[in-house]
Amino acid sequence: MTEDTTTGTRDIGQLPFFAAQTDEASTDAPFRSPFAPPSGRRSAPPEPEPVPEPAHAAPTHTLPASRSALAAAGLDESGAASVALQWDVVAGLREQVANLLAQSELSSPGLSDASRHALAQAHIADVIRSQVDDMVRLAGGTSAWDPRTQNAMAKAIFDSLFKLGRLQPLVDQPEVENIDIYGFDNVWVTYASGEKKRHAPVASSDAELMAEIAFLAARGGETGRAFTATNPILDMDLPGGARLAAVAPPISPRPKIVIRIHRFVDITLDDLVVNHRTLTPAMSGFLDAAVKAGKSMVVAGHPNAGKTTLVRALCNSIDPFEEIVTIEKERELHLDRMNDRHHIITALQYRPGQGERTVDGSRPGEITMVELLEEALRLNAQRIVVGEVRGGEIDAMFQAMQAGVGSLSTLHAESPANAIERMATLTQRSLNTSDAYAYRQIAQHINFIVQVSKVRDAETGLVRRIVTEIAEVGPGEQARPIATPIFRADPYTHEQVALNRPREETLAELVHAGFDANLLLPGHSGASV
Repeated sequence: MTEDTTTGTRDIGQLPFFAAQTDEASTDAPFRSPFAPPSGRRSAPPEPEPVPEPAHAAPTHTLPASRSALAAAGLDESGAASVALQWDVVAGLREQVANLLAQSELSSPGLSDASRHALAQAHIADVIRSQVDDMVRLAGGTSAWDPRTQNAMAKAIFDSLFKLGRLQPLVDQPEVENIDIYGFDNVWVTYASGEKKRHAPVASSDAELMAEIAFLAARGGETGRAFTATNPILDMDLPGGARLAAVAPPISPRPKIVIRIHRFVDITLDDLVVNHRTLTPAMSGFLDAAVKAGKSMVVAGHPNAGKTTLVRALCNSIDPFEEIVTIEKERELHLDRMNDRHHIITALQYRPGQGERTVDGSRPGEITMVELLEEALRLNAQRIVVGEVRGGEIDAMFQAMQAGVGSLSTLHAESPANAIERMATLTQRSLNTSDAYAYRQIAQHINFIVQVSKVRDAETGLVRRIVTEIAEVGPGEQARPIATPIFRADPYTHEQVALNRPREETLAELVHAGFDANLLLPGHSGASV
C-alpha cells in the first residue's frame, strides 16, 4: 500500500472496502478499476457480461461473514459498525456521489449494475479524498479521519446508495430474520432462534428515518415508489431479497418499518426434511408428487411462519424446462435467481400507480395483478405462480388456477378451515360477489392447503418451522368446501403423521407422479423413508 505523506494515510483506493469490491467484480467488467495503475495504452473493453447473483448451491444463509470480511468493511463480529460514523456527513457525501453518478449516467446511458457500482466506487473515492483534504487543511496538517474511518465511510456511502444504508450491518448478520422499527430509537431484532433483542437507534430522528426510507423507495427509477405523508403506506422488495413494509404519519403516530429477510432462497423439499425438520419424508414425497401432478396448493400460516420458503421448495419440484411465470406485488420468490433450477422463468411484479384514483378505482400508471395474469398467458406460461394473497390478488390467484397447471400461492390463516373462510371473504370483498360463488371457486380450483407454523423445539428450546397440516379441499354441505387432513402434526409433540387418504382419483394421479401410497397408512410418519 502507498502512504500519503501529506495526510499520513494510505491511498484511499487501497482501502479494504475498495479492494473487496474489486475482488468481487467480474474480470470482464466494463470499467477498469478506478484504483488500478494506468496501463500503457487504452483499448475499448468488450461488452460486459452482467455480474451474476451469487449462486445458491445449497440452503445456506445469504451473508458475508468471515471476520476478515467484517473487519475490512469496518464492522465488528456482530455486524455493528466498529467506527462511530457521522451519519449526517454520510448523507451529505452520498448526495455528492449521487449527483456525480447521475452526471456520468447522462453521458453513458444504459449502464449495467456492475458499471454503475464501479463508477460509484470511483466517485466515493473522490469525495472522501476531497473531504480528507479539506479536513487536513482545517486541522492544520493533521488528518481527522484515519484509514479505518475512511474505509467505514466508503462502505456506508456505498450501502446508502445501493443497499440499506445504516440498516445494512443488521441485515448482514447471519441469524437476523426480522427488523422491527417503531420510531428511530425503538428498534427490535428477531433472530432465527426466536430470540428478540433491542438494537441501537438507526437514525437521529423520525424525520431522518422517514427520509432514509423515502430514499430507498424512490431510488428505483421508473419502479420507484413514494413514501410521504400523502403516500404513507409502502411495500417493496429490497436489494438482496429482503422485503420492507412501512407506514408513516398521519396514519401512525411514528414511522413503523418491518424488514423481513429471506435467508433461504434456493431450497428444496429434501433440504426442509434433512436440514430443517420442517416436514417428514412422507409429507415431502406427497407434496413433490402433488406439484408434479399439477395440483394447485395454497400455503397458509401466520406472518413469518415460513410460507414463502416452502413455496420456493415446492417450485423447485417443477420440471426445470417448464415455462413458469411468477406474479407478485413485491418480489419474494426469486425463482429467476436459482440458476439451473428453472431455465424458462419470467418474474412479473405489480406496479403501483401515482396520483388521484380514477373512476374505476385505479391510479394512473398502475399495472394490476390481473393484467399481469393476462400478460402471462400471452407469454406462453405453462405454470403461473401467484405470490402472497392479501386482498385483491385473490382474483389473479383463481384465474391462474383456471388457466395454468398447478398454481401456488401463500395466505395468512391459522388453519386450513380458516384459510377457506379467509379466501371466501377476500373473494366476496374484492369481486363483490356471493359466498356461493366464492366457495365454488375454492372447491373447483384448490386441491390442497398446506399449513405451516412456528413451534418451539422441546429438546433444543429453539424456534423452528414445521408443516402442521396438509389438507385436501373438497365439497362439503351446502356447497361450502371442507378441508380433510391428510397429514397432521400433534399440537404438543409436533409428531407429523398420516391421518387420511385423498380421494381415489387424486391418489391415482399422485401415485402416477411417483408417490408411494403406503406412506398414507394410518399413523405413518414416514420417518424411516
